[in-house]
Amino acid sequence: MIESYATEAATFLIGISTGIAIRAKFWWKNKTTEEKKSFVYEVLQSLEDGKITTAEAKDLIKNHL
Repeated sequence: MIESYATEAATFLIGISTGIAIRAKFWWKNKTTEEKKSFVYEVLQSLEDGKITTAEAKDLIKNHL
């Protein structure tokens, strides 16, 4: 009887841990996408302001993405 409760508790904890891990993975993926968008926006803004050339912008995007 106690073994069945232990098995149920272990299964529950494994399920919760898996759910948290999957959610954290999606959260990190979305954050990384936002960071990439921000980086590209900054490169485009610098290009528009004349701070960097087109070749430099291409190199930055190629090397960092």
